[in-house]
Amino acid sequence: MYVWGALTSYWRTSSTFNTSPNQAYYDLSVQFPAFRTRSWTLGQMVQDIQFAILENAPGGSVAGTGMSGQTSITAILNAINRARNRFVLETVLPFSVATTSVNIPPSTGIVQFTNTTGYLHRAAWQDGPSGTWYNLWRQDNYSADAGLYQWQATPDYPRIFSESNLTPLEIQLIPIPQNGGMLETVSVSSLMLNLTLPGTTFNVPDEWIHAIKWGAISELLSADSQINDPTRAGYANNRYQQAANFAKNSKSIVRLMYGNTPLMLDTLLNIDAGYPAWRNQQGPPRHAGILYDLVAIVPGAPQAVYTVQADIIQSAPIPTGGGDYIDLGPEDIGHLVDYVLHILSFKCGGRELESSYSRYNDFMDAVAFRGQINKSKIQYLKPSLEQPSMEEGERPDVYQLQSTAKGAK
Repeated sequence: MYVWGALTSYWRTSSTFNTSPNQAYYDLSVQFPAFRTRSWTLGQMVQDIQFAILENAPGGSVAGTGMSGQTSITAILNAINRARNRFVLETVLPFSVATTSVNIPPSTGIVQFTNTTGYLHRAAWQDGPSGTWYNLWRQDNYSADAGLYQWQATPDYPRIFSESNLTPLEIQLIPIPQNGGMLETVSVSSLMLNLTLPGTTFNVPDEWIHAIKWGAISELLSADSQINDPTRAGYANNRYQQAANFAKNSKSIVRLMYGNTPLMLDTLLNIDAGYPAWRNQQGPPRHAGILYDLVAIVPGAPQAVYTVQADIIQSAPIPTGGGDYIDLGPEDIGHLVDYVLHILSFKCGGRELESSYSRYNDFMDAVAFRGQINKSKIQYLKPSLEQPSMEEGERPDVYQLQSTAKGAK
């Protein structure tokens, strides 16, 4: 069901959240934890992979009890951790907001930030004495030297940041700040999972957890060991790449309303360019910048609490009991069964797996057909869901990581 929901945007709902004074960014997984779930655990992931490679799977444990020896629990855990970070860096999601206090302005203008930052998407500077926010635009040092001659000798409010001449965990503020202040970053974070706790979560939307599963399986089956299986490794890598490609163009928010007025949705880049002082402006919501589950409400310095209604694409509502109904139309239940039977045949490999490809093809045909239905009856959905690619295409710092995996075809 997670896969169906991820590929079709099938389940949609409406809910509300309240803004907070002087808060610009809102994470939908925090505002709507029941609808934008990130609850999948390491124990569940290990169990899924153990089932897929015909290993003993004792109820979501990470101890590896009863495994055959064709691979180790350590190899499984490490593959999961690497697949998680590979996925978030390739798809550039989910985004998070962090702040770094800089009480004394550095004489060089160089600021260090957290070592978990995998990809820096946006930066802003808040001047300490005045509290004023300044958008920072990414440039390299050469461009800064040409456009702001002697910027190193003339401290001022920063307007540019550069990563071109520094280590990955440092940025150069240009000009050098004349006062202390606060650096705010919007970034994608890497994560070193606690591999000893079955309840460890991935901080990835549940609908994309299957990508991490296939990435880890691809690595395991490509290993130079007894478990090596180039055919299934290639299949797993193709499934990972397919999920990653879908995730790059996905979005979870479709429409926002304040009162009876819709908020204009746009890329965060356009918000920065069209309203450069939006972080300093007050008043009720008028616009919103979207980065998957991260929403920037404009104006960005509200002095009151406002209630915003959100139309969102929710994670699949998973039945919890044997008597619960599957929230899916009868016309699509058969496609879900096809997918389940195909996935169950993966552990068999060989002809059994190949003979189930037709079931998978039927499932993907149903996904495509559902997409055509969405386009015909929800005309606004297509341009709304294309915003992630618009953000990527408009940014001067377009980030595209071409990855390969051993065993890929």
